Amino acid sequence: MQSEFKKGSKVIVYGSGENTGKFYKNVPATIVECDPYYKDYCVRFKDGTEDWILPKDLRKPYTRKIKGVKTYES
Repeated sequence: MQSEFKKGSKVIVYGSGENTGKFYKNVPATIVECDPYYKDYCVRFKDGTEDWILPKDLRKPYTRKIKGVKTYES
């Protein structure tokens, strides 16, 4: 099974972090690693902090979710 987000890819975070419990709203980040057991991602933000985020709280840039259907923009 391949993960949706590769190491080093840029993502947008919209959800709460597992370490700090802080809610991130449309914050850009970079994927550092993926945990294969818990299926969550360690992301690094611009200020250098890292947090574990669930994949449902991550999205690729230039992507919209409309009524539960994921569509891509060019």
